[in-house]
Amino acid sequence: MCKPCVSIILYNTNSRLSNMHKILKENLIKNIFLIILFSLLYRVIQNFLINSSLVSDKASAGSIIVVTSIIAVTACFGNFAFTYEKINVKNSFQRYLAHFTTGLFMLVIGITLIFTSLLTTMIMGHFILINITLLLLYLACVGYDFWDVYRLSF
Repeated sequence: MCKPCVSIILYNTNSRLSNMHKILKENLIKNIFLIILFSLLYRVIQNFLINSSLVSDKASAGSIIVVTSIIAVTACFGNFAFTYEKINVKNSFQRYLAHFTTGLFMLVIGITLIFTSLLTTMIMGHFILINITLLLLYLACVGYDFWDVYRLSF
């Protein structure tokens, strides 16, 4: 193989790795930011629910769980329907818009899971299996987010 051909192949390979490294780093930052945000929002949501009438009205708390479940399903649908494969990775605006969009979906999913966890605890007491299940659901969303980035072809 000629030297210029090898140089072009190596440049293209390095460029692809650089783009992959860049989008993975951005995705990691987005997910770390969301986890920090959830840790702050947990206490705010918990204080709000404790000071609300839902503490004594378990029927209404159950109805709120149904509403948050509908919101979570809608956000999950949007999150799983989105794919990084359809963006131009070299275009930073498209990358950031994609991260922003998936970040919003994951934020909504996380908030609804926090509500579900806290409301379930208010209705039936602390049940660790519910919290583990909700955590696994969110981890699956994060895993899907990274998997979607990994399947990009450069």
